[in-house]
Amino acid sequence: MNRLQWSTTDQRWYLGVRCQKCRLPILFAVDHSGTQDQETQPAGKLVLTCTVDSCKFKADYTGAVVMRVQKSPTDIDKNRRIKTSGKGGGSSKR
Repeated sequence: MNRLQWSTTDQRWYLGVRCQKCRLPILFAVDHSGTQDQETQPAGKLVLTCTVDSCKFKADYTGAVVMRVQKSPTDIDKNRRIKTSGKGGGSSKR
């Protein structure tokens, strides 16, 4: 009997911004830029809360630089914070 091994690596790309307080990434959407359906409505306002327990900073990221990131296998296996490993990025505007 053949057993399929499902990869624990998340191959998807995400859109995120850097927390204005702790500077760690806040992921807010799956990046669908490679798909056919690209007709999305822009959000009026992007208010996010940092997911890091010791931070939890809430701010308006409407004008922030959006980066494209991918989760690393160690982050998925250990349920840790996400490290940026994608294109784009930089610091967010304040």
